[in-house]
Amino acid sequence: MKKQILSLALTIFALSAHADIRELIDEDVLKQIAEETSGEAAKRNLDTITLQHRMRASSQFDNATQHILNQLRHYGLDDVELLEYPADGQTMFGTQKSRPVWDVRSAELWELTEVNGETVRSRRLGDWDSVPLTLAQDSLSGEATTTLVDIGAGTSNADYAGKEIRGKLVLTSSQPESVVERAVGEFGAAGIISYAPNQRSAWWKEDDRLVRWGHLDSFPETESFGFMISLGEARKLQARLASGEQILLHARVDASHQTGVYGFATAAIRGTDRANEDIHFTCHLDHPRPGANDNASGCVSILETARTLNALVQEGILPRPSRTIRFLWPAEIEGSIMYLSSHPDVSRIKANIHMDMVGGGPVTKAIFRISGGPISVPSFIADLGHEIGHFMNEQTEGFASGDTVDFPLNAPEGGKEPLLALMEGLDMGSDHDVFFEGSWGIPGLYLHDWPDRYIHTNYDLAANIDPTKLKRAAFIGAVSAWFLANMSDEDVPAVLSLLERNALARTADLLERRAQLNAIDAIAVTDIHFTVERRKVHSVEPFARLSEEAHGEAMQYLADLAKLVAVPQIAGIAGAGRNQTVYERNPEIKGPMSAFGYSYLQDHLPEDEYSELKLRSYRGTWGSSGQYVYEALNFVDGRRTVSDIRDWLTAELGPVPLAFVEEYLAALETIEVIQRIP
Repeated sequence: MKKQILSLALTIFALSAHADIRELIDEDVLKQIAEETSGEAAKRNLDTITLQHRMRASSQFDNATQHILNQLRHYGLDDVELLEYPADGQTMFGTQKSRPVWDVRSAELWELTEVNGETVRSRRLGDWDSVPLTLAQDSLSGEATTTLVDIGAGTSNADYAGKEIRGKLVLTSSQPESVVERAVGEFGAAGIISYAPNQRSAWWKEDDRLVRWGHLDSFPETESFGFMISLGEARKLQARLASGEQILLHARVDASHQTGVYGFATAAIRGTDRANEDIHFTCHLDHPRPGANDNASGCVSILETARTLNALVQEGILPRPSRTIRFLWPAEIEGSIMYLSSHPDVSRIKANIHMDMVGGGPVTKAIFRISGGPISVPSFIADLGHEIGHFMNEQTEGFASGDTVDFPLNAPEGGKEPLLALMEGLDMGSDHDVFFEGSWGIPGLYLHDWPDRYIHTNYDLAANIDPTKLKRAAFIGAVSAWFLANMSDEDVPAVLSLLERNALARTADLLERRAQLNAIDAIAVTDIHFTVERRKVHSVEPFARLSEEAHGEAMQYLADLAKLVAVPQIAGIAGAGRNQTVYERNPEIKGPMSAFGYSYLQDHLPEDEYSELKLRSYRGTWGSSGQYVYEALNFVDGRRTVSDIRDWLTAELGPVPLAFVEEYLAALETIEVIQRIP
């Protein structure tokens, strides 16, 4: 009961002490950025980009990139250029193998019928030219006139039992890449037709019109092709097959993997006295057509941020920033790995602001989120982003409720709904993972929508995108970047005050989490919690001077708070059952263990060992398997023991068996990603 009362008291105090972002950034600066930022300008750019089927290193990706470059030059940005990297299927960029260009000339899927003894085309189920998303990515050339066989999920031998598969087209609920080795490689199917449903959310399978983005392997063992159809279409075909009808289809694909070039647009607003330090923006430009929220929205929002800040600087309304603000439009994750692993001086990147899906209107059911990143990279930047988010929530909710507010931040052609952003820590799935990853450890923010009921489907349309959301995302990006680009010694007291207030709220959350742990874990997690808070204080040092006096006051504040919530120590447990092995990262291998289209771990580890790694499928109290394996490597620093790493994972994601962590790190050691310190 005492802990509950303490938790409640801390939470109430923290919430009542909420700051206003205007304590960090001058209100006139906020107003100038708000007025200049245009959701309509962003939406016009989005309308253009969504016309392109933007597969990595393809001609239509290049078309979208050219539009970005043209606009950057029109807006007068500095250092506008195209960065090029080989797309050859061989070159390694850190842990990312360059994928070849996927070149599609044509693809069609027709149902055939017999008319007067002659077989003719009766109905088109897929067509590359009109709806390129109907062809699974990385499909290769093939042609077949044959009947259809339903194999259900197609992932077990039972799905094939008693069925004649060889030479047939198979209908499956799984992604093509999940069945190709068994259906085509083992049983000899001619090709795949998939109705894999959209990503799981409350609206999963609700709209049976949706055609999902399909995938095959960029480095295939078995070459094949796959067509994607809707759940509604699949149900009709299944009913006909169940009635005993034979369905004759003709599939033809003309596609290949080719050697080519990745080309990524980049530009900057050059800084002044600290121009050799960058505040960085990323998005990802690649995606099937239309790909409006995912991720034309992020691309045009950082483009609008670039236009807004550059216009204010050029017009003399704002001074040129102290640090350089830089922008990049890569292919998702793989492009960021290429960029960072080839960068001449990554140390100049002080922060990264990433936008991936930031424009979903009410029809998409999107919830906007501001993620501050993992505890492996603790930073005040997360607090800054969340403070801007709280400010916008208050202002836009007041506006929607009919109050007079200073910052309604609505676009004339957009909605008037409140933003209602959620503030998060670790949330994975896009290029921010690369910047946060232990090889580089660059702090930042991740702005994104989740859920989105149309993600990765043919209904991710420009019509679903809200210009008001685009304006608000661009505003958050612009304000965050402007503060970071100009942060100086004068800003340190306000930042430390913000960190103190937020430490209260986080400590209240610690008490709630700690109640779910055993006593030993509670002690470890509490110690880690305050270690993270101390490191947040030190995270201001790359931006400004942390005086001895300010440092001492901040450390004392945290020490007093730690005493207030201390866990009684348990005698006799020090070192008991602890794995004291210490690993360090191999500096020659940079990047995460998996990206889109390539997994370094899977490629280097024997298949049976890879599939048996228990941490890969472990789901904890607060975290997913992908987060556990991501952070496990990030926590390798040459100082933490294996048991320490297990404790840090527990603090962030929930309790995890030590044996799972030991096994995973040992696997990384066998492929020389990490090495133990004697």
